[in-house]
Amino acid sequence: MAAPALLDERAFRDRAAAIYSAVVKRLDAEDPDVVEADMSAGVVKVRVGAPGERSQMFVLNIQPPLREVWYAAGDRAWHFRWDGARWIDPRNGDELAAVLGQTVSAAVGLVVEFAL
Repeated sequence: MAAPALLDERAFRDRAAAIYSAVVKRLDAEDPDVVEADMSAGVVKVRVGAPGERSQMFVLNIQPPLREVWYAAGDRAWHFRWDGARWIDPRNGDELAAVLGQTVSAAVGLVVEFAL
């Protein structure tokens, strides 16, 4: 795997803000009784199920010192780094948009795709 592209902190934060915005905007298009995302305190939380009966929660956050985007879904966690074109988990080659789509789709029973 190629060495990760270096991002300065400003570029990293700008890219992270764009990810957060895209995820929240995409999930705002879905029925909030099925899936909902909100951002607070620098973290995006994705909740699945009707309000008051949320069955799952996924968390997307950033680690600026490492220039990584972290995502947790159930008992799995990924640490994504910018490779110059995409956010990739260097441990397994998974790509952020694909992982988000797969985990959210599996949880809600609908196809949910992300363009990041």
